[in-house]
Amino acid sequence: MSEAAGAAPKRGAFSTFAHACQFFFGGWFLFHGLNYWLAFYADTTILPGPGLIPALVASGVMTVVKVLEIVIGLALLADLCAPLAIVAAWPITLMIAWVNASHLRPFGVSVALIIIFLNAIMSFGHLDRYRAMLAISAGPPNLHGFRGGGAKSTARLALLPHLIAAVAGIAAATGVTFWSLMR
Repeated sequence: MSEAAGAAPKRGAFSTFAHACQFFFGGWFLFHGLNYWLAFYADTTILPGPGLIPALVASGVMTVVKVLEIVIGLALLADLCAPLAIVAAWPITLMIAWVNASHLRPFGVSVALIIIFLNAIMSFGHLDRYRAMLAISAGPPNLHGFRGGGAKSTARLALLPHLIAAVAGIAAATGVTFWSLMR
């Protein structure tokens, strides 16, 4: 049976559930990102003192995290660039889960499991969009995605140039690191 022109495609139960997770997760990220500045509730994890979260606040990293939470939350709520927002949310999700679960309190462990579950469901809901990223050998970088089509090469570097490039990459990163440590 074909669908009427302009009619929304039929959605399955998983698709509906994944979309519900996306909107809940987006709201969660937006609310907690905005709370950093607007203080809807007192977040006791951000108080000064020893610990990971206060160190992130003192270093300014927490500001970046909270801006990302707001952007990701808005993207998920607007259903724009959702696959990218979901991938970008993973490092924040894992940090939130670790911080909450590390105290071994039932509520914190529950929050950790729920946020990982939500991000996982959203990720599985967009798995077809990630298929190319999951390729063992994706081939050389190119601009085909920007130019719209064209033959895509999946040829890999030959062994010797590949080894030289890998060693050069390690040497360059090591050299820049040691150079930056010199005073």
